This record gives sequence, structure tokens and C-alpha cells, in this order.
Amino acid sequence: MKIYTYRYRSFLLMFLALVCPLLLQAQQQSTTRGKVTGTLVEGDSKAPIGFANIVLLSAKDSSLVTGATTTAQGLFILDRLPYGRFILRASMVGYPTKFVPDINITADNPTANLGTLQVKASATRLSEVEIVAQEQLVEYDLDKRVVNVSQDPAAQSGSVAEVMQNLPSVAVDIDGNVSMRGSANVTILIDGKRSALSNLTMDQIPANLIESIELITNPSSKYNPEGTSGIINLVLKKEKKPGFNGAASVTAGTYDNYNSSLNLNYRYNKWSLNGGYDFRQRTRPGFRNSNTTNYYYNEAGLLDSTSYRLQEGDRTSTDISHNLRLGADYYLTPRHTLSASALYRFGKDEGTNNINYRFLDENRLLTRTRQRNAEETEDEQAIDLTLGYRQTFDRKGQELTADLVYNTNVDEEVSIFRELEQENLSEVQQTLVDDGNYEFVAKADYVHPITENSRLEAGFRSTFERLDEDSRFYNYDFGSNQFMYNDTSSNHFVYDELVHAVYANYSNKFKTISYQVGLRAEQTYTTSDLRTADFQDENNYFSLFPTLFITNDFDDNNKIQFSYSRRINRPRSRFLNPFVDRSDIFNINYGNPKLKPEFVNSLELGYLRYWGNASLNSSIFYRQTTDEIERFRRPSSTLVTDTGEPGTETTFINLSDNTAYGFEFGANYPVTNWWKLNASWSGFRTELNTTQDDTELNNAQFSWNAKLNSNMTVWKDLDIQLSGFYRSPSADIQGRMEEMFSTDLGMKKDVLKGNGTISLRVSDIFNTRQFYFLSYGPEFRTESNNRRQSRIIYLGFTYRINSDNSNNRRGEQGDREEGGGDEGEY
Repeated sequence: MKIYTYRYRSFLLMFLALVCPLLLQAQQQSTTRGKVTGTLVEGDSKAPIGFANIVLLSAKDSSLVTGATTTAQGLFILDRLPYGRFILRASMVGYPTKFVPDINITADNPTANLGTLQVKASATRLSEVEIVAQEQLVEYDLDKRVVNVSQDPAAQSGSVAEVMQNLPSVAVDIDGNVSMRGSANVTILIDGKRSALSNLTMDQIPANLIESIELITNPSSKYNPEGTSGIINLVLKKEKKPGFNGAASVTAGTYDNYNSSLNLNYRYNKWSLNGGYDFRQRTRPGFRNSNTTNYYYNEAGLLDSTSYRLQEGDRTSTDISHNLRLGADYYLTPRHTLSASALYRFGKDEGTNNINYRFLDENRLLTRTRQRNAEETEDEQAIDLTLGYRQTFDRKGQELTADLVYNTNVDEEVSIFRELEQENLSEVQQTLVDDGNYEFVAKADYVHPITENSRLEAGFRSTFERLDEDSRFYNYDFGSNQFMYNDTSSNHFVYDELVHAVYANYSNKFKTISYQVGLRAEQTYTTSDLRTADFQDENNYFSLFPTLFITNDFDDNNKIQFSYSRRINRPRSRFLNPFVDRSDIFNINYGNPKLKPEFVNSLELGYLRYWGNASLNSSIFYRQTTDEIERFRRPSSTLVTDTGEPGTETTFINLSDNTAYGFEFGANYPVTNWWKLNASWSGFRTELNTTQDDTELNNAQFSWNAKLNSNMTVWKDLDIQLSGFYRSPSADIQGRMEEMFSTDLGMKKDVLKGNGTISLRVSDIFNTRQFYFLSYGPEFRTESNNRRQSRIIYLGFTYRINSDNSNNRRGEQGDREEGGGDEGEY
């Protein structure tokens, strides 16, 4: 461990040596370009209007440049402005929005004094004009797809997992784990970085935290190559409007599901502050039933007899969580920005899991029964701290960024298991598990434009991660009436991973063809330390990850791109930890500390076509994986009971090979100005093969899924979304998951002059979201049905604080419609 500490300190010192001079330089520089000033008053009384929102927009694309709020005397100053043409927007509740166009800031005239701007309060509604177009639910680009979560009613009341059910190429299992294009090896990022939230399953993250979701199936070498099927980046909400604003929401759902949130933002002068609190209570009753057939062979290898085990299980789970968030951006100068953010999450998860077993002989006659009841309590805490620095330069596109990130997840779990044999209590067990995940990241990225069309990107990243799981196992002694420590079943496992990476990308353009080539080099040091068995295993390796992108822009509406990347999936703690999970004594689970990382070569050809507001995105992909990590199930090496009932054990193995290839389509189509459709279809074939214990295993299957979202605005400010998906059977090395489909309905209505929104949503209308599995081997065959309550009705209300309604579908035009009104006074 000492050598890791020395290496990591060396990289940290190098990082600080790079960043500190830049911070000193930032404090010495203060270059003020342009300024816009003025006074806002009421038209009739000439009284100043204080605390109004003043926003400066780019005349080119109406994007936000900066903003402020007026003083109590109605004064406003917008400084540190770049040269260019702008539009000023002044808004205040109770007054029409006022626009001042054609504001020019140049080197010769760096200050624009707008004088006195007058707005008149009016009881009559002014004419309306479309100012901000409603975003598409899914926006397609060649290298990624962006899902605007705010357009999905599930974002008002559900989890990120429920939003992802509607995303193209993405699937979510019953426990909130995500897969993309049939592979569960997906990297989850928060604002482009690993975070404490990244370590949670997606059904634990409230969707109202998220502004948008980016799906990147073939990332460049700038990105961490972790995750063989790609990256899902969750972009958190961070309001950019000036002044003080925010939103509060509360939602209630059937089966005791509740959530509430408060998000506040304040932006003034050099400061941009944001904070929030979220509460969530998630209750999910469910069941799991399975039928297992056991095959017994004689010494000649011929089938001798069979037996059957039937399991019926029910479970409940109540998860209560709290999230606190704080963030700040400080603009040292127009070109230097410091940012900091902190997230603290804490919660408790309580649940029960009851399993009834029935054992049948080969004539299907009942021989005995057994029952196992479990009570589980888990306390969790997570902390995420980020410090960032950003510097821009005179040359357009030149940029330097640096980040320090620390995050930790700590869970304390207590479980009690009670075994009943023929309805008599026979055994009581207890497990205490302390699970900690700690990560520290230092990174820097630099972009240097060489010419108008070419640029060079380079950077480094150093990551240290520790996974520490201490599991203590106790058996109850009925003689002494106390729990006795079981040192044979207990386990303390520590996994350390240190990764140093550097990368470089070069991009250029020749006529209509642009290209990017990149290379990332990583040195990895890992140590698996099984402390209860005094066993250590080191695995150090060097890896190269090349990337290539070639794009041809036929015109603004026709684009095609070819991409190639090499990626890696390093085994996580739960894959490596050999601790035996005995929640179901006939189906135990444990990790494999000898797992190797898997590598993938990914190729993709994509085409993007626009017809006005309609678009079509299509792609063909091929993915070749070596040493893929898969679950592997086999009969237990020992009998579960003295009467001879066998169970199964599940662990993880490296497959010899996995090949997947397929194609997918995504389309946006505005049927009318009030009805928009988004549809996607993905089909892929998976081919798996490996050899275990001199037995060759292989499986192959073509799978596909389809998703459709229909968004309608039927009355004024009433939006209705109907969404559905179908997922065909998919294969793993020992079986398949059967087909599944589901339909959701959501509605939202703006009220209180656009400051509030009422939402109603019904998830899984037809109650069809359940998971059927088939698993088999030479000595067993299991069919299982697993589901949690998914048909839930949610009713929610959101109120926007100090909102100028600029994000609503329509805005009031005010004086601009009347030819400028009082704008000539400046």
C-alpha cells in the first residue's frame, strides 16, 4: 500500500504544480471588455422597479450571455461582456416582458447606456409569440443522443430508472441496474464525472435532479474507457437565469411512495450559487417464484432420477433517502472560473424477504417443506466533493480545465435469518456488513485550436479507489441463548485500484470530411486483500485505448460517421468478493477474486438525416469482447441439508468470447404542431461461448426492443405523454430472459400563470412489467418469475419561485410587438 501512496502523492503534487500557477495568474488578471447599464421604471408613475430579472441574450442564437437583478432603485449593470450584438430582456411578475434589441458592444464603443426603460402594468393580456420552442424528448447527434428529462412526466415523480425505461437502446432490470445494447457494462457519470450517485442503482436516484441524459455508445479517448457498452451521463439541473429563483415540488403515489424537493439558485455579479434538498420514500412490495428440477446421474453418466423444488417468496422494501446539495461558481475574471460542489446523501432501507420451499420426489409427491424468513436493515451515507477550475483564452475554443473529486459511499447492513423446518424453528443466523467505497480523482484537460478546423486535446487522470467490505456471520446458540461468531463464514475483503492515464486527440477537417484520432494510455495497479484468509493477489497491467472518428457532412441535413474505440470493464467489488450471500440458502451467491478485466473493440457506422423538425438517426454496430464477465450457476458442491436436497451457487466467470452486432433506428416526427412522436428500434445478435470444467458452453440469440413516445398538447398548457416499450427474449451463457412489455401514461398542466405545474402519472398501466428467467445446466433447470409492484399512480405539484416563465411554451411579448415602445428614450 505504501508504494500506492507514494505514486499517488507524486501525481497529486504534479497536478497542484500545474494548477496553482494558473490560479495565481487568474487573480492577477482582470480584463473588462463591455458594459450595459440602465434603469427600469414603471411607465405611469415612473417609480423604479426593483429586483426585476435582467437577461442579456446573444442576437445570433438567443443563448444566455449573462444576467443580473435590478437594485431597489431599478438600476442594473451587466459588465465583463465580450464584443458582439445582443438582445436585453427585462421581466418582472405583474409586468409584460420588455425586449431591447440591437445592442452593439465593440472596441470603439464598449459601453451601452440604455437610459430609462419603461414598462406599463396592464390588466389585459398582451399578444403572444413563440419565443422558446419546446424541446424534443430525444435529440439525436452522430456521437450521442440527448434525452431532455424535463419533457418526461416521469421526471416529476419517478426515479431515473423509470425515465430510462423510455430511452433508446437502454434497458433496466428489476433492481434498477442498467444495460445498453444488451450489455450491462455501462459507465454512469454525473456531470461528466464519477460521483457518489454513480455508485447507486438508478431506481435510487430521483429523476427531478436531472436536466438531461446523454447516451454515448462510442466515446473518444478523452473519456474514461471504463464500460464496454458506453457511457450514460446524467446532467444535473443548474439554473442559469440571473437573480434568485428556484422550484419546489411534492409528489405522492400509491403504495406509500412519496418524494419532495426544493431547488434554489442565486446568480449575481461574479457569483452563481445553487442548493437543494430532496426527500424520497420508495416502497416496493414484490414476489419471486421459481421451479427447479434437479437431475441425478449414475456412475455411467445416465439419468438415474429427478427431484423438484418449488419456491414461493414475497418481499417488502421501504427505502427512505435524503439528498442535500450545494454548489458555487465564482468568476475570478471573465476568463477564469472556480467551481465547487458538495452532495450529502443519507438514508435507511428496511425490508423483509420470506421464502417457502416445497420439495417433491420424482413422482411429484410432497416430501417436506421449509421456510426462510429474513429481516434486513441498511443505513447508508454518501458524500461527493468536487473542486474545479476553468480558464478560457483569447483564441476561440482554447480552454483548460482541472478537477479534484472525492466521493464515498458507506453502508451498514444488519440481517436476521430464521429457518423453519416443518414449521419448527431450527436455525437463526445474523450477518453484519460494513461496506465502504472511497474514490479520489485528480484530472486536467486542455484544448488547443491549431487552425479554424483543427485542434489538439490532451489531458491526464489519476484515480485511487478502495472498496472495503467487512462481513461478520453469527449463528444463534439455543443453549446459551446468544449469537456465536462464525469465523468460517465471516469475511473481510479489501480491493484497491490505482489508475494513471494520459490521452491525446487530434481533429481536423478537409472540405466536408472531418476526422479525429486519439490514443489513451493507462497503467493499472490492483490488489485484492482477503484479510480473514490472509490472502493477497496483485494484478498490474498496461493498456492502450485507440479511437477513430470520421464524419462526412454532405450538407446541414445529411451526416454520416464511422467510429472505432477500444474499452475496458474492470470487475467491481461485488464481482470479486468471495463472501457468500445466504439470503436464499438454496441459491447462494459469491464473487470470484480471480476475475480478469474484459476488453472490447467497438465499431459503429451512423447516419443522421433531418427534414425540418423531423429527424432520423440510424446506426450499425459491432462489438467483440474478450474475457467477458458473466454470471455462472452450478449445483452446490455440498448438500444444503442432511436429507440431500441440492442447491445452486452463482458466481462470476470470464467468458472466452462474446460477439454482438446489430442495428438501430431512432426518429423524431412532429405529426402536427401539437403532437410529436419519438420512436426507436434496436436489434442485435449475441454469441457467447466458454469452457468450464472440460464442458464447452455456448449460446446465441437475436434480440430486439422497440420504444414509442407520443407527446400531445391537447388544450392550453396541458401535455399528455403515452409511452411504451417491448423487449424480446435475450440470452446469457446459461439461459435467457423472456420477453417483457409495459405502458406508461403521464399528464402535466401549467397553472398559476405558468408558475406552477400539476402532474399525474400512471406507471405500467396494464401491470405487465415482470421478469421471467430460464436458467439451465447439465444437472438443473430453473424457471423463475420475479416482479415488484410497478403499477403506481403519482400526483404531484411543482411551484417555480421568481419565475419569468421563459421556459414555458409561450411568453408575453410586451412592448416589442408595438414597435419598440419606450426603447427610444435611451
